[in-house]
Parts: sequence; C-alpha cells; structure tokens
Amino acid sequence: MLQFNPRGILRASLVLSFGLSLVVGTTAAGAGSWQHNVSVGGFDKVHIYTPDTSSPIGDGKSLLVVLHGCTQSIDAYLSANLEVAADEFGMVVAVPDAMNKAGYNCWAYWQDDRSRTAGDYKNLISLAHSMSGDSDRGIDPNQVYIAGLSSGAVFANTAACIAPDVFAGMGVSAGPSIGTSPAGAIRSCEKADVASRCNSYAGSYASHFKTQVASIAHGTNDNVVDDCYNTQNAEGMAGVYGVERVTDTKTLSEGERTATETLWRDGRVSMLWLDGVDHSWSGGEGASGSYINNADINYARYLAQYFIAHNQRVER
Repeated sequence: MLQFNPRGILRASLVLSFGLSLVVGTTAAGAGSWQHNVSVGGFDKVHIYTPDTSSPIGDGKSLLVVLHGCTQSIDAYLSANLEVAADEFGMVVAVPDAMNKAGYNCWAYWQDDRSRTAGDYKNLISLAHSMSGDSDRGIDPNQVYIAGLSSGAVFANTAACIAPDVFAGMGVSAGPSIGTSPAGAIRSCEKADVASRCNSYAGSYASHFKTQVASIAHGTNDNVVDDCYNTQNAEGMAGVYGVERVTDTKTLSEGERTATETLWRDGRVSMLWLDGVDHSWSGGEGASGSYINNADINYARYLAQYFIAHNQRVER
C-alpha cells in the first residue's frame, strides 16, 4: 500500500502490488481543464486535458496520448471520463485527430511506411516531444504513454514499437495485431507474428524495449474485432520483452464493475478482459458518447495505475 501527496496537491491510496487493484475514493484539491482543437506536433486538432495534480512517481506529470477509433470523433473522448483519471493521477491527456485517415475515419495502420518519418507516426512522435519538451506543461519525458481504440489501438501499438524510446508504455484496446490487413479487422482473426514485426519496426531503437510496458484489453461483448487479438497481442508483446506469463488471474473492481487481469513477469504485460464491453472504449460509470461504453471499469484510470505501478524508467 502506497500513500502519496505530491506537491501537496494529491493524496491517494493505491494498491501497487504485482496484481494491480483498482481503488475508489481518491480526491484531488482541484480539477484541471480541457483545451480544444489545439494545433501541436503535426496535428491540426488535439483535445488536451491538463490536471492541476502531478504524478506520484518521477518528476512532474505523465502524458497519455489517446487515439480514436474508426468513425469516431475526438469529441467522443470529452465524455469518456479521461479527466477523472487525469486529475486523480496527475496525467495530461492528449487526443489527436488523425491527419492521414483511411477508410471510415480510421488511423491508416495498414498503409504507408511504418517508420519514424512517415505520416502520423512522425506526427505522434513530434506530439510527444513537443508536449514533454514544453517546460510549462511539466511533463516527465520518462512517463509518456500512448493508447487507442480499434484502428487507434493498432496505430498506438505500431507507434510504440517504432519509437520505444519515446513511449514508455502502451494501451491497446480492441485492436487487431500490428501489420495485419484491414480485412482482418472485422469479425475474423488474422495470424501475426507480433514480436517479429514489433522488433523490425524498432530497428536500432529495440534496446528500449527493456524498459517498456504494455496493457492489452478487449471487451467480452465485442462483435466487431475478433477477441483472438487480445491474446495474440499480449503474447506478442511479451515475446518482444522476453517475459513469461504469470499463471494466476485477478478480478479488478471499480464499484460494481469488474474486469479480469492477467500479468506477465514484473508486470511488463497486462491482458484485460472488460466485462460487458462491446467494441468501444471503456469509460466507467457515467461515460457516454460514440463508441464509449460505461459497462465496466474506466480503462484510462486503469492505465494510469498500471503505468505508475510498472513504469521501468522512473527512479523510485
């Protein structure tokens, strides 16, 4: 059990054991604020939420970049309870609108070159550097994370593989595996060697995988993207990191909402099954919006706690 009070602003009680538990009841002295449609890091429109609080680890705030899914506007995330996680755990949230869309407003994960200098991969790296390099934002560069839903999840996973030096962790929610075709996204399972592809994307930056972590999540009621990808993605990232699965599973709770968590050694990889969630971002109680589900736990809140517990880059 860890209690913290960084800079006199935030006081919380977290269970940061090997099996992470969700705890309700943290309060913050003040709330942060949203900035809408900010132009930053190569993106024309980014919704940014900045809390008044700081991360309980490291130096300053953490940053979570959240990527929308197909057909989904970034406005949907204004009612997804992201600010609840942000205020509680000192986490800046940035939600960019993809610049190079394909299909139905999707992040074009199946097109173009997968490299640090290509399209929205370049933009995401620029966004992370621009925000963490801005002293006024107070973001710890060792606590920069990326997550997404569906096409945004694949793109987040790919970006984290391309730039493991930039992204200390990832959250992949209801996403097909990296390198798969668009045909594999809808109610089918396309086999993929995630570990091999991820390592190849990283190239000379692969040494940074030694300190990266990954959360892979999928709703139990998802009838769009096959849930085979949950296991394939988790096992693939475990292969990248060279860690073994822990046999026990744990039930996490947030009020009456529950999810099932499996961890790999040292918490380097987490696999979540989100109870009752369809093909949507899990926003927890009170969440609403297009492809935003309120049936289970607040995934952004889970990610904040998971990253705090298992970040490998911050001296404690």
